[in-house]
Amino acid sequence: PDLALLRAGILDQVPTADQVLLLVEVADTTLARDRSVKLPQYSKAGIPEVWIVALTEGYVEVYRRPAADGYGEMRRYQRGEAIVQISVAALGEVLVDDILGTT
Repeated sequence: PDLALLRAGILDQVPTADQVLLLVEVADTTLARDRSVKLPQYSKAGIPEVWIVALTEGYVEVYRRPAADGYGEMRRYQRGEAIVQISVAALGEVLVDDILGTT
């Protein structure tokens, strides 16, 4: 992943899946691979939340409720919307425009 938010105290070791709160993939040319290869692996590992930032398409996909056969919830957030991050309450709302920048 391009970014991982981990539980407190994970500094000097490679994190395990149960220590990961949120993974972020930033996709330009890798969008299809991130969805078809990485996302199923994250779901099987039990990663609670994954964001795929689709740079060229201009949206953020948020996946939640992992299961062995994929994520049970997916929502696409467009510019002008806010993502409410549930795994890390301290983040609160994250504006899609802050992630993608202004057009």
